[in-house]
Amino acid sequence: MMRILHVIRQYKPVIGGMENFVENLAVHLKGKGIESEVLTLNTDFSNGERFQESEIINGIKVRRIPYFGSRRYPIALSAINYLSEFDLIHIHGVDFLLDYLAGLKPFHKKPMILSTHGGFFHTKRFYLYKKLHFHTLTRLSLRNMRWIVADSEPDYETFKPISPARIEMIENGINYHHYHAIAEEKGEPNRFIFVGRFSQNKRIDKLLALMARLKSDFPDIHLSIVGRDYDNLKAEFMDQIERYGIAEHVTINEALSEEDLLKEMSRATYFISASEYEGFGLSSLEAMAAGRVAFLSQIPSFKKMVSDGRNGYLVDFEDMASAEEKVKQVLSGGMQENVRLAGIETARQNSWGTIVNKFIQMYEMLQSGDAVSVSKVR
Repeated sequence: MMRILHVIRQYKPVIGGMENFVENLAVHLKGKGIESEVLTLNTDFSNGERFQESEIINGIKVRRIPYFGSRRYPIALSAINYLSEFDLIHIHGVDFLLDYLAGLKPFHKKPMILSTHGGFFHTKRFYLYKKLHFHTLTRLSLRNMRWIVADSEPDYETFKPISPARIEMIENGINYHHYHAIAEEKGEPNRFIFVGRFSQNKRIDKLLALMARLKSDFPDIHLSIVGRDYDNLKAEFMDQIERYGIAEHVTINEALSEEDLLKEMSRATYFISASEYEGFGLSSLEAMAAGRVAFLSQIPSFKKMVSDGRNGYLVDFEDMASAEEKVKQVLSGGMQENVRLAGIETARQNSWGTIVNKFIQMYEMLQSGDAVSVSKVR
């Protein structure tokens, strides 16, 4: 039986797109007879909570190791001690763990693949440093990857120039049936939900500004913000909420369980994101599977996902007057059932049933030494 080690710097109970992706991949692999474990760091970056060294989450063994240094480049030297019993190492994200395990490839000799998950270009902060790191150390690290899996077209275009011969795109899968279970539960008419990290690139501040603009026309408007305070932004949000006078229109929910997340999502009619960068937009698709109608910013990954007015709505959050008018227009007309159903169908096409088979065939070809092409496993 093939055994896969998934290496990711943050994992459940931390909530986020990468964490959900790795959990779903591991669980679906197990359902197909491939054993997976997760190696991750032992501290929640958002609040400093220390997790136990080892536990089973949703049937998957999770091992956690200490680190030092910045959370943006956490140094975890003991990671090398956990590779020996696995057939393949699947690294998720571009950080120290990639550079470290790639650099030690001559010693551990394990085949490795990388899933890009947006790299580290989620924001423009430290852009020149990131670009230098990407074209030097990251380029060197990728030489020791057997394959690079881009999970979006932006990632494919970013990584292909530095690894043109060993990259394919497999877009993220979603746990469609898990979220679709609440699809027929009607939410409150003017209630929105956002799910994701409280990080700079998510632009939650714009969502709060939008609520302030809409509250007079829609006194029952409400935004539920669900996630972890990754960039320590909650205090800023609370100040903004007080300044706008929207305390009764916004709730902030941190670290919800999966069950509570579904309950909170079922109360909403709409999902909304003003994100200025998404590698893929996993939370948006999950919400669409749940029958929530999506309002999304006009970034490439969202434009690929949503056709405006057909299966969701695209909003120009760079022009808040335009964003206000767009949302007003939709809310005034009431929720469009045809848009909701089209969104559900879009999500269904990204279910894990299809995606996991692509990864299995990739793993098997890597193990056998064959050249990999996802075109073989469509």
